[in-house]
Amino acid sequence: MKKVSIFLLISFLITSIFCSYPSSFAADAQYTGFKVNGRFLYDKNGEKTILYGINKMIIWTDIDGVPSYEEIAKTGANCVRIVWGISGAPDKLDKAIYNCRLNHMIPIIECHDATGDWSKLQTVVDYWVRPDVVEVLKKHQEYLIINIANECGQSVSDSDYKTGYNLAVSRMRTAGIHVPLMIDAPSYGQGIDSLQANGPSLTESDPDHNLLFSIHMWWPYEWGYTDQKVIDEIKQSVDMNLPLVVGEFGHEWDETANGGIPYKTIIEQCHLNQVGYLPWEWGPGNNPQTFLDMTTDSTFATLQGWGLEVCITNPHSIKNIAVRPASMLTDLPPPPTPTPYPAGNLALNKTIESSSDESADNSAKNAVDGSGDTRWASVSGRYDTEYLKVDLGAVCDVNRVVLHWEDAYATQYKILTSTDGTSWTTAYEQYNGKGGLDEINLSKTYSARYVKLECGQKINSQWGYSLWEMMVYGPSTATQAPTSTPTPTPQTGKTVSGYIRPDFDSTTSASEVKAGFKVELGGMSAVTDQNGAFTINNVPPESFVAMTLKVTKDGYLSRQITGVNAGDKIGTVNSPVEIWAGDISVNGTQDGSINMSDVIVLAKSFNAVSTDSKYVVACDLNKDNTINMTDVIILARHFNKTTSDYPAYVKTVS
Repeated sequence: MKKVSIFLLISFLITSIFCSYPSSFAADAQYTGFKVNGRFLYDKNGEKTILYGINKMIIWTDIDGVPSYEEIAKTGANCVRIVWGISGAPDKLDKAIYNCRLNHMIPIIECHDATGDWSKLQTVVDYWVRPDVVEVLKKHQEYLIINIANECGQSVSDSDYKTGYNLAVSRMRTAGIHVPLMIDAPSYGQGIDSLQANGPSLTESDPDHNLLFSIHMWWPYEWGYTDQKVIDEIKQSVDMNLPLVVGEFGHEWDETANGGIPYKTIIEQCHLNQVGYLPWEWGPGNNPQTFLDMTTDSTFATLQGWGLEVCITNPHSIKNIAVRPASMLTDLPPPPTPTPYPAGNLALNKTIESSSDESADNSAKNAVDGSGDTRWASVSGRYDTEYLKVDLGAVCDVNRVVLHWEDAYATQYKILTSTDGTSWTTAYEQYNGKGGLDEINLSKTYSARYVKLECGQKINSQWGYSLWEMMVYGPSTATQAPTSTPTPTPQTGKTVSGYIRPDFDSTTSASEVKAGFKVELGGMSAVTDQNGAFTINNVPPESFVAMTLKVTKDGYLSRQITGVNAGDKIGTVNSPVEIWAGDISVNGTQDGSINMSDVIVLAKSFNAVSTDSKYVVACDLNKDNTINMTDVIILARHFNKTTSDYPAYVKTVS
């Protein structure tokens, strides 16, 4: 039977070479990412993509999208509209976009600073065309969409609207930004007549002809809107071939008898007409319209009310209609490389005290851990003045302080120094702080064991003060070359390490096929390098309860190894854990079996090379940049096998 199965499999694939798998739109080599053609959006491989996703106020909540993106992804959404602003630092923008892509969703980054204010359109564009921001945008251009300005303008004439957006688009294209640009309607996003009147002209004027148009359907019954109005306006847009997206809508405008919005009709008509939609907003954080929060704590488990309906239960919900293009399921980009802080930081990993901590996750110690991904946040409104006080461990010469503020920065603050922690000298005062990376050269060199940051006024009274890092330098450390960091944080546990490789690769040399396997142990994880090696650090030691280690990668059957303890080594370079190839994801899901679904996916890309639009990375099992008979034979090797067919793994006691 096995020989017959393999023969039939290979025969099917050879036959499939002569079959045609046309795309409705051929990828254009001029563009590296998404492209609008007619009223539809296509990915880099020419796959039609309808945007069904969710709005998330990233810049005001979890600025890196953790854990929101992972939770939103559980709905099946294929995109996230990421609320951003001109205060957002490029490195934070980089991470916000990357983490969205990491969860296989299309990042739609929007700038909120011009909401309702037409005069600020070009100010927003000033941010997008900044060289450091353009560098980030180009890095992600294969999958990025930019919503130029959220709801820019109230009453804007057609002439001004076209002139303003023609200029905005031209400036962004000249800066080298060639991703699809999404343009909101005026009248706080609600003026669909303006989109219909001006959209075609704006598209024609765009050198790339790569524009989407977004209507925000805050259309309550109390303002005269009806279900029929939704039906008619979507139909009119479709009939005129306008690339329309419903970029925002909720279930109600206010909690009055007639404050409801025809949201069920919105999602139904969008689905029936292949128009994208993005409900507002994942939550929490809507204020005062808390009823718009789709979740109570930003987790999938707390999806509630209308949010649960729009995301999951309605026949036209995101879960039931969203499709993630194949290009978003593979080829993850490399993670952002953080910009290192200046070497010689006297405060690194030293004892620190705060007036208050917002939570255990945002405690004072985060401000001296050397990481730009962890922060201190004070309790909002608890004190008129909040402070951080770091003990340098000994009296030092201090002449420079660097503060890396999060968005909730202090506009007024002081730097104070002390040799004994009791008597303080004011070394610096700021009355008009701008946040960001704040480099402060003191007027002279101070002798200090203690340095205090005393915050007196916030940029936003809704939040406490928030700081990524507080760094202290002296004359002798100012020009030091990077060295190993002093007083490293001790390891809190042991490691679990080992080696993973595909069973068809029996070599011990480095190769691409051994790289990229995700190894998970509880909430901890690692990824194999080109030797197949992995290490999971800080696994709790002897008291650790044995857990299950899981190995996954698109194109391979997942494998689980039970009874793993802290300190275990799972496989060696000569005797690694072997994984079977052939389980290729379909619509973002692997089914735990190597079967005809995988055969069909491979057949569609047979004979494709890495530069072809139909090339699928997960189908190139031996990573020779061609999908050919070698890949067929590798898949056939374990055809009809499932995850449960793996032999039990026996740990070797060293």
